Amino acid sequence: MLLVLVLFFLSNRQPVDLNYWPFGIVIVAVPLAAVVLIALAVGFLAGLAAHLPKRVGAHRRAQKAEKKVAELEGKLAAPPAVPAR
Repeated sequence: MLLVLVLFFLSNRQPVDLNYWPFGIVIVAVPLAAVVLIALAVGFLAGLAAHLPKRVGAHRRAQKAEKKVAELEGKLAAPPAVPAR
């Protein structure tokens, strides 16, 4: 994977201008590979941020369910109470 990344950087070294769209101001010229990888990282982080709340909620529900299962298994394992006569 590292070799693929290095080859990608070496193959895309030509600089591209980053512009501020409405005004046409050139902000900076950076290698194309850096622009692509930064866009990929930003997209990954945005997806992670969108998915994380659901993941945390599912984890909490799973912990609560495991706790309930352990409690119910404990009740099954306990010998039944014999009524006094």
